[in-house]
Amino acid sequence: MFYPKSPFLGSPLLEGEILKVNSAALAPLLEWLCLTPKVTTYRVNTHRISVEAFREKLEHKLEARYGPKSPKIYGLPNLPEMLCIEPLVTQFPEVSADPSLKEIIVDTSCGAALLRGAHIYAPGVLAMESNTQLQESVSVYADLSGKCKRGSVTRYESSEKIFLGTGKVLMQRYQLFNDSHEPATGVAVEMQSNVSGVPSLGDLSSKDALLQNLPSIVCVRVLDPQPGERVLDMCAAPGNKTSHIAELMGDQGSVVALDNSKSRVRSMLPKLEHYKSITTHVFDSTKAVAAAHNETVTGPPFPSASFDRILLDAPCSGLGNRPLLSCSVKQVKVLQSYPNIQRRLFGQAVQLLRPGGILVYSTCTVTEAECECIVAWALRKFPDLHLLDATPRWGGPGFTLPDLDATKSRLLQRFGPSGASADTVGFFIAKFQKD
Repeated sequence: MFYPKSPFLGSPLLEGEILKVNSAALAPLLEWLCLTPKVTTYRVNTHRISVEAFREKLEHKLEARYGPKSPKIYGLPNLPEMLCIEPLVTQFPEVSADPSLKEIIVDTSCGAALLRGAHIYAPGVLAMESNTQLQESVSVYADLSGKCKRGSVTRYESSEKIFLGTGKVLMQRYQLFNDSHEPATGVAVEMQSNVSGVPSLGDLSSKDALLQNLPSIVCVRVLDPQPGERVLDMCAAPGNKTSHIAELMGDQGSVVALDNSKSRVRSMLPKLEHYKSITTHVFDSTKAVAAAHNETVTGPPFPSASFDRILLDAPCSGLGNRPLLSCSVKQVKVLQSYPNIQRRLFGQAVQLLRPGGILVYSTCTVTEAECECIVAWALRKFPDLHLLDATPRWGGPGFTLPDLDATKSRLLQRFGPSGASADTVGFFIAKFQKD
């Protein structure tokens, strides 16, 4: 059965932008990006609940759904706040398409989410065959070509649709495809099984724990914030790393969270309002350094050397978000635009960092230009910065470049198809200290 080996189908120019120096590693990287990480990870808020108590909650959920063959839950060394759920593939037979079932077609972003264990929400449904009934079992496919007409009533035939799993219908056609100005919301199809083997639990995030990728948890551990410090999260939305910072500080000190989108900051507030150490601001972090020192101003922009630690989880192309069934970036110039904003943000971060302070730069992408090239540029541009080992280490080393030798690249963490200790998303982490 067809499955993509690259998220850039028919776009060789885009593929050529990913790894310009380390091009021999490109083909396995592209195939890996299309595959689903097998492990589901939660970060427990240990200030609200013990890891063991949340583990018991998860076990009850899994046992209720899968019975005695429910997947194992386990922790990882050096990340005591984290719990992992193993895939089902070791206990259950491989899922295959049943031609007798009616078909549902979803878009690629919805398809990627359900391969990670989500159910299908109404906006993600592109087509549903006529006479599909409530509670009926259906085969679910993703349309990679983007040619499926929304609301189609007949079976969609294409060589570029991929089977994802089977589900149970909870919403009918008239609810999904109507002329109402209010689009349909809620779960349209509850997944019963998927080809990735990841448990279909939906998102069990709550005040007690968050569904969060391993590298994002590692990233804040690399920052290593301490109680009483002043810490800046420069591009904070959706706020998961911000809350983790506050938790590692025991909610003691000051965590400043910036984001330039009012709607994103608004959506963060319910997640962050329980922490007394966190303050949020709608602000453009490319302008975060104040032109003049003013001790009476508590919000942004800030005077130079204001922060002990800074997390710059920079805006990026997002190409590490596996499974990447089809890339949303369609133009080379869009891909090439990200390093410019990343360098502007980095320059502000260096000015805001106190001498002796720690700056962690991270991205959820895999391009050299947004990862190792930014590190090489930063070391040239800012002689008062030096790299530290980005520990705890769960990713592999970074790639070498003509101006970034193996001694330096070994201090970085690149999460990819080789070198990483866990099957997770693509990600990059670099840790700097200011002299």
